Amino acid sequence: MKKTFKLVTLSAAAALALSFAGQQFASAAAFTDLNNVPDKEKIIALQNSGLIKGISASQFGPHIPISEAEGVQMIVNALGLNLDLIRFVKEPKATDYFANANDSAWYAQALIIAAVHGLDLPADLKPGQKLTREEFTHQLIDAIEISGRLPMIKPVVVEFKDQDQVKADYSGSIQRALNYGVVQLDANGKFNPQQKITRAEAAVAISNALAYLKAHPAPEAANEILTAEQAVQLIKEAVGPEAGLQIKIAPASSMSRESFTYLLVHTLQTSGQLPMIKLNPVEIKDNNEIDILNSGAIQTAIALKIVSLDADGNFHPKDAITRADATAMVSQVHEILKKSSTK
Repeated sequence: MKKTFKLVTLSAAAALALSFAGQQFASAAAFTDLNNVPDKEKIIALQNSGLIKGISASQFGPHIPISEAEGVQMIVNALGLNLDLIRFVKEPKATDYFANANDSAWYAQALIIAAVHGLDLPADLKPGQKLTREEFTHQLIDAIEISGRLPMIKPVVVEFKDQDQVKADYSGSIQRALNYGVVQLDANGKFNPQQKITRAEAAVAISNALAYLKAHPAPEAANEILTAEQAVQLIKEAVGPEAGLQIKIAPASSMSRESFTYLLVHTLQTSGQLPMIKLNPVEIKDNNEIDILNSGAIQTAIALKIVSLDADGNFHPKDAITRADATAMVSQVHEILKKSSTK
């Protein structure tokens, strides 16, 4: 099944602006179970601003654990992630991504949104299962780093007493969460990674995450260099869930123009979405700099107008791919797929 889409969403920074705007209308009267909850004003602000939906005000008490489905919904809503401007050849279902999901359940749309945006959720996610502090923290940090285009930082390592109880896969996310100020250790210097996280704790963490995003807006420079991880994510967004990408390159390293072009064209071909064309190779002035394995993909990309040569006829294959260049290529792919789907 082919599911092709275009991704344009409300930014997390814009979502945060809405949350702060809603604070002036916040009223503690409806939150009858928050009297003993630290940072309760953050929960009130999120609820009144509409960034926490589907969970009533009276259900944020200090002892109510949050389920996997509720956690995903809270993150998706708070970051303003949606499918509004995403085009699918065939509408997806939650079970396309998560075998344990129910396609008619209240959480189905949130799971689809999370999957399409590339959030790191387990394929065997169980919607009703309660989340631990380490699981939710990892999911939230992954979401803000993707949606906010945050650079992967090398955190100052924070030592805590129960560090040995943290799963290795979550260790980096938790360290970055502590550095971002999204979560804090308790009075005894513990993170309590295996403890079930409450709705109130999750809401406070989300509020802290949004505050960090507001203070660290995504770079808008046209010459921003994409990391390999970001480049691969763009290709996945262009091609859809069929995009099977396996690259041997460090996620934080840069990717060259020729490598990005090859991966984009190759992924389109292997997913069966590249239109058949009669290829007439063009002269490329710096062709001697192009890896012969990438040459065919680059010629195909030029023929389809996914890329173009500069005024002097050069492709600049070894230059690092910028966000502006990559986005322009992906936009052209969307146009090609849109035309082919209407035939």
